[in-house]
Amino acid sequence: MFVQEVRRYYPFAPLIGAKVRKSFTWKGVRFKKGRLVFLDMYGTNHDQKLWDEPDAFRPERFQERKDSLYDFIPQGGGDPMKGHRCPGEGITVEVMKATMDFLVNDIDYDVPDQDISYSLSRMPTRPESGYIMANIERKYEHA
Repeated sequence: MFVQEVRRYYPFAPLIGAKVRKSFTWKGVRFKKGRLVFLDMYGTNHDQKLWDEPDAFRPERFQERKDSLYDFIPQGGGDPMKGHRCPGEGITVEVMKATMDFLVNDIDYDVPDQDISYSLSRMPTRPESGYIMANIERKYEHA
């Protein structure tokens, strides 16, 4: 739940672009072949029509959430086999879980004051100061 909320709340990229492969109409809007379009990942993942309290960091929102290809789009939307969703998304989630497990269970550290704001005009988005850790120590030695 925590990893999914990190992915929803903190965007890797604010948007992704694509070219329309085949002309179509969606909700009364005509999309012509070859037109450049953008998927607003940040806006969709913070849309109050889709998310209760979208500007609050609440991992528990994923406790009973059903998977959707179109309203939770931290790495694009749709079917990864057919659309604009990253085929590496599952690997990303597993790497994030392993990283969180390590940070919580294997080491102790301090997080000094820093600028963790991020810009939606930069890709990938990341905190201005990076992420600074100090006084890092292993919690235990592996056998």
